[in-house]
Amino acid sequence: MGVLRIQQKEQQDVTAVSAKLYLEVAGETLVMGTAATERVKEVREVTQQLQAVGIPPTQIQVRGVEISNRTGLLAKQQRARFLLVVEAQPELLSQVLGVLADQKHVDLQRLEWIFDDFEVSLRLGPRAMQRARQRAEAIAQAAGHRVVGVLNASDTWDMPVSTVNLQPEWLGQDTQRASRARSGPLEAGVPYTSTHVFTVQLTVDFQLE
Repeated sequence: MGVLRIQQKEQQDVTAVSAKLYLEVAGETLVMGTAATERVKEVREVTQQLQAVGIPPTQIQVRGVEISNRTGLLAKQQRARFLLVVEAQPELLSQVLGVLADQKHVDLQRLEWIFDDFEVSLRLGPRAMQRARQRAEAIAQAAGHRVVGVLNASDTWDMPVSTVNLQPEWLGQDTQRASRARSGPLEAGVPYTSTHVFTVQLTVDFQLE
């Protein structure tokens, strides 16, 4: 009787299914929550243009508001920065970035790629177990033993960070935005997408006899 520990690593490239864009929109009217998408002029304009290029309203969220004044008192008319999160599919990113580049009141802070890693893990986990078992049986046979069961098994996932910080110069100076006014999609010459390596590390203790 004995125990044989096998560690098996499996990897797969995963392509992003969407991207989240974190925006700051400067406005003059203090309105809280999602009502800002309809009642604040600057927020309403960018929201309508995003919807026009295919972004559903459910994928445009107001996450917060930052108030800026000298008195510290709330007022109906005062400067505020609205924090928006927009989710877009990769095929719409050039049009979305074009819309944002045309908005002088909008700052794109960062872009976060979204991956469907869970579905990949469902494939890599069983594959790692199958290969771990094959290795264990080969090693056990060479040592004059055979595998009779699994005592313990555990796995870990490795998911790299997929955030791109774009401030303070995601497009450059205001003059660059002015020169692009209403110029359509922001083309990069290559498709907007991102791929990362998803890794599953499996550790299995096989029982031998």
